[in-house]
Amino acid sequence: MSIQRTALVVGVSNKRSLAWSSAIALLQGEFDHVIVTYQNDRFKSSIEGLVAKQNDFMNNIQATARLPLPAHVPKLVTCLSCDVSEESEIQSLFHERIPFLLHDRNEQMARISSSSSSSSRIKLDALVHSVAFAPSQAMKSSSEFPLLNTTLEEYNTAHSISAHSLLSMSKHALPLLSCSDTHDADCEAFPTGRSPSITALTYLGSARAVRNYNIMGPAKASLEACVRGIAMEISPPPHKIRVNAISAGPVNTLAARGIRDFNGLKHEAEERSFLKRSVTAEEVGSMVEFVAGSRASGVTGQVLFCDGGYSSYGG
Repeated sequence: MSIQRTALVVGVSNKRSLAWSSAIALLQGEFDHVIVTYQNDRFKSSIEGLVAKQNDFMNNIQATARLPLPAHVPKLVTCLSCDVSEESEIQSLFHERIPFLLHDRNEQMARISSSSSSSSRIKLDALVHSVAFAPSQAMKSSSEFPLLNTTLEEYNTAHSISAHSLLSMSKHALPLLSCSDTHDADCEAFPTGRSPSITALTYLGSARAVRNYNIMGPAKASLEACVRGIAMEISPPPHKIRVNAISAGPVNTLAARGIRDFNGLKHEAEERSFLKRSVTAEEVGSMVEFVAGSRASGVTGQVLFCDGGYSSYGG
C-alpha cells in the first residue's frame, strides 16, 4: 500500500484560525493524517468538536465515493494539547505522544490493508508552526510609544512563544522529520517522494514598520531569521528538511484581535493590495499546503507572501 503522509499543525484555537485552515488544506492535498494541537484545556472541547465534525465529513465523502481516496483508508484529523511556553510539553509531544499516535495509526492501517508494510514507519512529513503571542499590555497599549515602553518581560514572552518555540519544536521534531534514516527509501524518490518540511506563519510587520504591531514586529523578524538559520542547518543531506515561512495578509483570527485597531490595519492592507481585498484563511491554508508538500521540493529558506500584493506596494 502507499505510504501515508502525516502533518503536524501547531496552534489551532478555533475554526477561523490560520492553523485550522492549513490543516484542512493539507488534508485536501497529499496528506492522509493531520495532527493538530491546541494550547490547553480551555480550547479542548471546541477543538475536539471541530476534529470530530471534520472526520465525519471525510468519512461521508469516502462513503459516497466523491473523491478518489484509497479504498477503506479514511483520511484523519487527530488533536493533542501542547502549551509551547512549556519546554516539557514540547518534549512530550515529539518524543512520546506523537510516536504513540503514529504507531497506533500504523497498526490501524495494517489491519485495514491486511499488511504490515507500513507498521514500522514512525515519521512526520510536515510541521506547520502557527503560534504567536505577546502580552495584551504590549499590544493594546494606548501609550504614544508602545514599542519603546515594552518591558523586558513582555519582550521575552513575545520572542519565546512566537520565535523560540519554532527552534524548540524543530529540534525535537528532527528525528521524526529527518531523511537521515537509511531505510527511508522514500526520501530518495524525488520528485514524487518524501520531502519533509517545516513551515511557519509570519507577517509583513517583521520587515516593515506597521502601526500597532508593536513588539510582534521584532518577534516575527526573529522568527523569520530562525527560518533561514534552521534551513541552512537541516535542509542539506542527510536530513533534507525544507524550512520556509508564509507571510499572510491580515486575516480576522483570534490572534488578530489582540492587535489594537486591527480593523484599521486590515482596511489599509485591502486598500493598498493589488487585489483590493483581504486574503482569506482558506487562501493562506492552500499556500501552506503547497509549500509544505512535495510539489515545493525545491523551496527552502524562503519567506513567501500571500497578501494580495500588499507587500509589493510602493506607496
